[in-house]
Amino acid sequence: MKKLLERARKKVDSAELFKVKSKTIPVNFEVNRLKSIDIAEQEGLALRIIHQGRLGFSSLSGNGDFDSILEKAIASSEYGAVSAFNFPPKMETKSKKRLEIYDKRVKNKSVEEMVGIGEKLIDQFRDFDPHLRIDLNILQDYSQIEYVNSQDEDFTYQKTTFSCSIMAQKVETKDILMVYDSISFGNDNLNIEELKAEIIKNLQWSKKIVPIKGGKMPVIFTPKAVITLILPILSGLNGKMVYQKISPFTNQLGNKLWGELFSLYNDGTIDFALGSAPFDDEGIETRRFPLVEKGVVKSFYYDLQTAGLAGVESTGNGIRSGIESEPAPKINNLIMEEGKVPFSEMIKDIREGIIIDQVLGLGQGNILSGAFSNSVQLGFKIEQGKVVGRIKDIMIAGNALTDLKNIVAIGDKARWINGQYKFPHLYLKELSVSTKSN
Repeated sequence: MKKLLERARKKVDSAELFKVKSKTIPVNFEVNRLKSIDIAEQEGLALRIIHQGRLGFSSLSGNGDFDSILEKAIASSEYGAVSAFNFPPKMETKSKKRLEIYDKRVKNKSVEEMVGIGEKLIDQFRDFDPHLRIDLNILQDYSQIEYVNSQDEDFTYQKTTFSCSIMAQKVETKDILMVYDSISFGNDNLNIEELKAEIIKNLQWSKKIVPIKGGKMPVIFTPKAVITLILPILSGLNGKMVYQKISPFTNQLGNKLWGELFSLYNDGTIDFALGSAPFDDEGIETRRFPLVEKGVVKSFYYDLQTAGLAGVESTGNGIRSGIESEPAPKINNLIMEEGKVPFSEMIKDIREGIIIDQVLGLGQGNILSGAFSNSVQLGFKIEQGKVVGRIKDIMIAGNALTDLKNIVAIGDKARWINGQYKFPHLYLKELSVSTKSN
């Protein structure tokens, strides 16, 4: 890597190299049977340069010609954005905490063991209901990251991911029930029993279909569904959107927009969380910081370029979507602070309302304005403090910026979603619910 960097330095003002080697093994089951076992190994190299004050970028997958991507990066810099930053210098004092993101048990897990996990789960679901059709994925991933830049910053680390996702389907004459859930983390301690229990609970609640009238009513979002409300907030807190003045929070830093129950944190330092790493993808150390604290907008998240344009420091959120992409502001891990109210107590508090667990069309609506509109794929009706059955053919709509001002309670137990979001249950005083009949 350093030899390649020296070759680049002979032709450009400054540069960075980012290299990824990965091995992924997904084991897939469809309709209760083993469908496929794949092994995918990839290697890629990304080069970003600053040349004559402008940014250039190029990348390659596999074993390619470095001189070719160097020339492409130089050519792209002629039309590239004016650089608002310098590559970070080598850090003399790094965090004392050793971040755990690699588990050799995950890397060494055999395909036979992964197949065994899947087969056992399918048998357990079929014991619960022999009419269920189970699609299931067990995935093991290992990656090695290397980084070096012309300011002598360099690092390397290894990372593992282990995940299990399950779709339980039941097809009847006039109804298709789909209950989906997953669990992902960096170590070999997945609580698959908890995942199974959550799906079975939803299957039990789904046995009876009940009618519901539209209108304004109390709504509980499960941890899996909370992202529906948080996605517009997250987009608005993106430093690039703030700098471009298209975020609703552009002039709201330090202002209290929501109640004290609502707090959000970015944290790239949580052991084995999927968004954790010692550094972001452009050499800045990751950290924990508040985005929203007790309803107050505390900070935005930035990569180097956006931070430079805004006249602030990067928050360590320069993340690449892939080896072919330049870094952009993205969240490490997003944490919503837990409240004090159990999910069961929220249900008992509602005379008539609904629980939202799965939605379709995430991100639909004018997301930067806070608006959302989603069909409910899996939801349940509450009557007199009890879950009475599953609801169908309904939509929810609202605006996260205003609806989050109506939080009644936040759950006392947060749950990891996709290994990168940690949310509790969220109970809103009311939300607009529409049905086919209205």
